[in-house]
Amino acid sequence: MKSRILNYLNKFHYYRYLAYRKHKYDVINDYKKEANRYYYPFFKSKIDWKNPKNLIEKIYWLQFNSDTSLWTKCADKYLVRDFVKEKGFSEYLPKLYGKWENAKEIDFDSLPNRFVIKTNNACGKNLIVTDKTKLNIKSTIKKLNRWLSIPYGYAAAQLHYTSINPCLIAEEFLENNISFSSSLIDYKVWCFHGKPEIVLVVFNRSDNGVDLSLYDLNWNKKSEFLLSSDHYRYSKKEIPKPESLNKMIEIAKVLSRNIPQVRIDFYDINGKPYFGEMTFTSGFGRSFTKEYYDYLGSKIDLCKVELLI
Repeated sequence: MKSRILNYLNKFHYYRYLAYRKHKYDVINDYKKEANRYYYPFFKSKIDWKNPKNLIEKIYWLQFNSDTSLWTKCADKYLVRDFVKEKGFSEYLPKLYGKWENAKEIDFDSLPNRFVIKTNNACGKNLIVTDKTKLNIKSTIKKLNRWLSIPYGYAAAQLHYTSINPCLIAEEFLENNISFSSSLIDYKVWCFHGKPEIVLVVFNRSDNGVDLSLYDLNWNKKSEFLLSSDHYRYSKKEIPKPESLNKMIEIAKVLSRNIPQVRIDFYDINGKPYFGEMTFTSGFGRSFTKEYYDYLGSKIDLCKVELLI
């Protein structure tokens, strides 16, 4: 009931703004308290900061004990494009139509009929436009600037986001026209120290939730490690292996090299992989079983991490 009430309140901009201000205050005064606020509901214990074990504990440990400047660059949906280009994979980036720090600067006439506008620093702030002629420009500008006004990263103590300079980007509209999904399919490759481990498949995305499936690198289903909730639904449906899986894995290996853990998202469009984003603080006890979080945590070797001085 509490989660449903919070989801309802989050629809209101002013409530979200006040909530972020409260999270910012809590993080500045005691970041461990804010981290535990997210961690405790699922794990029913506080984070073991001295001896972190599972994936989420280690993500938080890394957030506050290691250099996360690369996290900031690569979590930035605009700057990460440069990182991908530097690694030699520019051909797998969606086309970029523009970048703006204020939605009033957008020349909608110059954009194609179908495109996607997103903020570079947040989760779920994507505007998918399939027919520009039906777009209400005035209300769209208002919505986009509202998204930009909310400081992201203080909730759940994901502080690397707070160093990102917020902006809007417009990218190519991608679609894969697959019958078993009503939305574009995400193939989320979780990597540890440059080694891809597992692929989380997200499909049938809507305002009411998403369907999830899980596969190893040989495309053996591992969905027994997934959990269902009101929003994230475990699916028994067999998902066909994407044609570009091997290339996704190849790209993920290079992009995640020397990074303790990161999730790299891809799309498969007519057999070609397209890069989506890199996420460094993902999970938070909402996707996998506790045992699987322990397993994934074991893949992170903190002895290899250079500590902050």
